[in-house]
Amino acid sequence: MLRTLFTFIFWSFFMLSGLIMQLIFKIKTIGLTDEAARQRLAQHFRLRWSVRTLRIFLGVPDLENLRKKVAHLPEQFILISNHRSNLDPLLVSVIGRPLVFLSKKSVLKTPVVGRWMRLCGDVSVERGEKSSREESLNQMRQRLKRGDSLLIFPEGTRQTDPERPLGDFRDGAFNLASQSGVPIVALVLKDTDFIWKKGSLILDLRPLQFAVSDPIASMGREARDLKDESVKTMKSMLESLSICKQS
Repeated sequence: MLRTLFTFIFWSFFMLSGLIMQLIFKIKTIGLTDEAARQRLAQHFRLRWSVRTLRIFLGVPDLENLRKKVAHLPEQFILISNHRSNLDPLLVSVIGRPLVFLSKKSVLKTPVVGRWMRLCGDVSVERGEKSSREESLNQMRQRLKRGDSLLIFPEGTRQTDPERPLGDFRDGAFNLASQSGVPIVALVLKDTDFIWKKGSLILDLRPLQFAVSDPIASMGREARDLKDESVKTMKSMLESLSICKQS
């Protein structure tokens, strides 16, 4: 009963605060015609909204303290994260930096979240369509050229096998890093599939465990090498979080 109540409160806050934040953004950007500037500002608004939600419901530090935790990161990077829950696109805000998301096209139809995607200049892709994948890669290259940081879930979809900490990684993020020279940063989110289990409408709100890697240099390196190092790094990070939880 309590979980049902907390779930209702969470989603009510999520929706209402998101709509209010988007309204404030629209008011503040009246007269701002530079599309890139509007999208960057929207990314900051989305970040503040996301972190505020996580701070209230999942015990995440405030934005100032999150930024202190990632002070070692470069100005621009390609963020890769494991993916075990539909809540993960919200949870990645623990990185404390504005991001352009790569997401499946169907998310554009989602209330509040889809609106943020359009405002922030996120890139959408239609699964199974080669032309859509190529177009999304071109858009992400453009975002990198203008200085944006990217979020990519390299597994491509949620990993639901409890025996596998990580699914197979696709090549897109590593090709982009190799071609652009933009470093990779790995984020691991622990047990998010227990916070929101697949097939359930009820959330199990609990303190969020996460870890952020040091930057992985990509300049002059092959995509395959970057992928291998990223997989090794993320597995090690997940193991460290498991040890901390047990102790």
